[in-house]
Amino acid sequence: MKLKMQGYTILRSNSPLTDDNPTWIPEKVDMEKFFDLDSKWIANASIPLQESHLLVIDDALYNISNTDLFGEVLVV
Repeated sequence: MKLKMQGYTILRSNSPLTDDNPTWIPEKVDMEKFFDLDSKWIANASIPLQESHLLVIDDALYNISNTDLFGEVLVV
């Protein structure tokens, strides 16, 4: 909730999906552009051979139980 209040919209991680304690980096992304599959943002985020996992903060807050959310969030 704190990240959302600070204007962050997504969490990005390069940790493997099987990682027990992934590292997440919060980002402020225009969600209209994020959901536009033809956007430059999606093209830049989709780098071959890099496993970048994205989690929409609103989705995490409203659709995922707290017990299913885990990892460390890097805040600068």
